Amino acid sequence: MIRDKENDSKDFRDTIKHLGLPMIDHLGDDEFGILNIKLPHPDIPYKTPVWFRTNCFSLTLAVDASGRYTSKSNVFDISPGTLFFSRPDTYRQLEWHSLNEIYHLTFSERFLTKCAGVELFKTFPFLLLETVMPMYANADIFEDLRRIYNLIEQEHHGHSALKKNIIANLLTRLLLKMKSNFWQDYDIKFDKTLNNDVVKQFINNLEQHYHKIQQGDTSILLRVNDYAKMQGIHENYLYNVVKEKTGKIISQWIAEKTIFVAKNLLEDRSFSIKQVSYRLGFSYVSYFTIFFKKHTGLTPKEFRTVNNRL
Repeated sequence: MIRDKENDSKDFRDTIKHLGLPMIDHLGDDEFGILNIKLPHPDIPYKTPVWFRTNCFSLTLAVDASGRYTSKSNVFDISPGTLFFSRPDTYRQLEWHSLNEIYHLTFSERFLTKCAGVELFKTFPFLLLETVMPMYANADIFEDLRRIYNLIEQEHHGHSALKKNIIANLLTRLLLKMKSNFWQDYDIKFDKTLNNDVVKQFINNLEQHYHKIQQGDTSILLRVNDYAKMQGIHENYLYNVVKEKTGKIISQWIAEKTIFVAKNLLEDRSFSIKQVSYRLGFSYVSYFTIFFKKHTGLTPKEFRTVNNRL
């Protein structure tokens, strides 16, 4: 899904169309998408028409491509053999000087949690704050990554009832390979500034609280001030640091996590919509319905109906 200042496309296919990239081989939905380009782009040099951002993580293997990646704070050169990724809600522009072979994956936190049982930020802490980390892998490492990618693509063309689970586990394997080769000493290398520690602790507190909500151990919705008190800091300081370091304000983090847990609970038919609403801390089902539709485009009942067809 793409969100920019001029356009609000609905899914990964619309994103590719909006950016003018060729639909060589695309498969995917809002939780997982895959793009495979193995032919030269017809209009080189090429630059994305606007700043854009997606609501998911993206991972790109530039096998035979060169260009430039620009975020709001950094510019990175892309050359053949480059691996890079982006966090959700990061504004970016891409410029390609050559584009002959490139593999691109997008995935949501929920996709890995639901289909592979992976707690994203505990297993892959390097995804926490990095905007983009271009890496220039040697031939052996890059070939290993491409091999896993090809297995993901092959599975996506298959018809197994467990296709998403297999893909999620292969994607986990790909991320573990990245962690092993590029972030093995991540905790040591991580910038140990106070601000980064504050953000890491905020996200850890957020994850723990919503785990309690999902387990039914609490039905209290915490606000900015509550998370600030947990660290003994002023809420304005927490607000500014989180926004600066992640590109998202705290209310976005809270809303996204609320929707994340709401979807998980709604998929369990043993819970009524009323029970889900109260577990998430909403006083009235109508409030929950308005909130859920605002962030997903569907009412909780419609979400259950659509999800039941998948």
